[in-house]
Amino acid sequence: MLSFNLQAGYSGDNTPIFERYYAGGFSTIRGFAFRGVTPRDPVYGMAVGGDFQMLATAQYLFPITADDMLRGVVFVDAGTVEPTISQWVDKVRVAPGFGLRISIPMMGPAPIALDFAFPVSQQNGDQTQAFSFFVGFNH
Repeated sequence: MLSFNLQAGYSGDNTPIFERYYAGGFSTIRGFAFRGVTPRDPVYGMAVGGDFQMLATAQYLFPITADDMLRGVVFVDAGTVEPTISQWVDKVRVAPGFGLRISIPMMGPAPIALDFAFPVSQQNGDQTQAFSFFVGFNH
């Protein structure tokens, strides 16, 4: 099964820091740590979130076993989080990767996802993470 996903979001200047956009991790850009893709305070280097987010994923999911209990996936995640909507094109992060989906009948219909992704495009201050683990329906 081949799938494509594109998400974009914009919030206003008065958005509190805890509701701003952050990316990285299984549900956004694999290959980066959870909330590892975000604008950072220039003085302290701490994550402050952004008002603009653009995320894209292309992935191919294929069966490994006949009963679909074990499936493989290859993917490319891309995206960015920026303080404003302008000048984001040069700051897109890209991470191709591969993974495994394991469905265990005793655990119900929620698959276990094991993914490896390797950033090929990143920005200063980004936090990378090659392995991600997820249990649920998201992908």
